[in-house]
Amino acid sequence: MDKLRDLLDSKKSEAARMIDEKEMMASLKGWVKGQDHVIDDLTRLIRLQWGKEKRKRPIANLLMLGPTGTGKTELCKAMANYLFEDEKNMLLFDCSEFSGSEGKTRLIGTPTGYVGAESGGQLTRPVLNNPKRLIVFDEIEKAWSGIFDLFLQMMGDGRLTEQGSGRQADFTQSIIVLTSNAEHEAIGKIQNEIDDLQERADAVKKHLRDSKIFRPEMLGRFDRVYVFQPLEGIVIAEIAVLKMIKSAQAYGLELEYVAPELVFDAMSKSDKLKEFGIRELERVIDEMLADGLLAARQIGAEKVKLVLDDEGTLVIEPVDEE
Repeated sequence: MDKLRDLLDSKKSEAARMIDEKEMMASLKGWVKGQDHVIDDLTRLIRLQWGKEKRKRPIANLLMLGPTGTGKTELCKAMANYLFEDEKNMLLFDCSEFSGSEGKTRLIGTPTGYVGAESGGQLTRPVLNNPKRLIVFDEIEKAWSGIFDLFLQMMGDGRLTEQGSGRQADFTQSIIVLTSNAEHEAIGKIQNEIDDLQERADAVKKHLRDSKIFRPEMLGRFDRVYVFQPLEGIVIAEIAVLKMIKSAQAYGLELEYVAPELVFDAMSKSDKLKEFGIRELERVIDEMLADGLLAARQIGAEKVKLVLDDEGTLVIEPVDEE
């Protein structure tokens, strides 16, 4: 009986290690638009690394490059939801908040004898409590240079010792992502000039090394360097549709299918949508649709649709289910 139980547990463990590449790819592409070249390679990499029984380093160390608002953070959220079952299992660090030497202490904790030592580090303590994490360091170029020593250890050995408690945080069940929009114009030029993915990645790494943004040993820790393309046109409209669906859900409403072409047409006429960048898109959409969504909810509607009024403005209308 014990042998049978061990065999069943082994089979369950094996199943838990398997990733359905097509399913994961579809899930990520449902969240992030315009970056299929990244998602196609990323899902294969994660599937292969996820299936390993033993690891001495994180599942993957990734560097995501590109202009602001191209979907780097959104892709990380999508990965956390798919791989770790909840976006809450993603740790997101804004590296502009770690620009001084005290940033290292904030991440791995205060030494024994100092105030706050028992609380642990903002990085190490959550990983000690749950090592299955997606960990994102956003705009890494803004971090204090001394923090990179921590990254080298975390990405290379899969371990960090928390000051104060002396406990070792295990990162071998985590995915580490560093994002940057530094040198995005030069990197975009490399992307346009080189078609081969491996040659392009090597050229990008060389540029980052020559520009002294990353130390050579740091670049050597990355399993992949992904360059995100600028978003424009119908792709932005597709992203807007996704955000509209989420906005409706926040009011407990279902949004009927919206053709991206309809949104694209409205965007081309809207001064608000022209004025703000992609990162402001969600806020602009909320401002445009909130009154209509709230009004629909107040009359008991469960489903709404998006239409263009006579002035070409997007408006919300309740859907009659009868």
